[in-house]
Amino acid sequence: MKKPIFAFLITILLSVQLNAAEPPKAITQNLQPNFLIGESDLKYFGLKVYHAELWCEKAQFSYEQKFAIHLTYNMNFAKEELAKRSIEEIENLHVLSAEDKKNYYQQLLQIFANVKKTDEKVALFSPQKGVEMYYNNQLIGKISDPKLARLFVDIWLDERGSFPKVTKKLLGKND
Repeated sequence: MKKPIFAFLITILLSVQLNAAEPPKAITQNLQPNFLIGESDLKYFGLKVYHAELWCEKAQFSYEQKFAIHLTYNMNFAKEELAKRSIEEIENLHVLSAEDKKNYYQQLLQIFANVKKTDEKVALFSPQKGVEMYYNNQLIGKISDPKLARLFVDIWLDERGSFPKVTKKLLGKND
């Protein structure tokens, strides 16, 4: 009697563990195969802002392949707030002209949506196409400018960014 119960408990634990890292439809339909490289929570003053995951077509991250950054929000944000914060994060890493800053902000506003707690966004990066933005598994916009696409994903992937511990975990550098 103990063996069937033990086997049942192990099965449940394994299925919970496997489902914990299951990618959303926007990733499974666009990255085949897909590998979870790393994940981390972004916390700010002790509050969980979102959970982030980096998914790639190969088991190692490279800007030369398609990859996706998956965010699950734990707070509400207006799209204007998200676009403004994105520009600030880009400016922390790169010098932007006033014109670029204005243009990039407008482009981000067009592909962002207001988010509520539990909403999901996926930024699907392709070296040839830029970034496709998915909101709750629906394509809502694209960044076709290769420079802006790279600057945008660098918010999460450049280790000089505002949250280097999060970046290292996303990149699978958990040392």
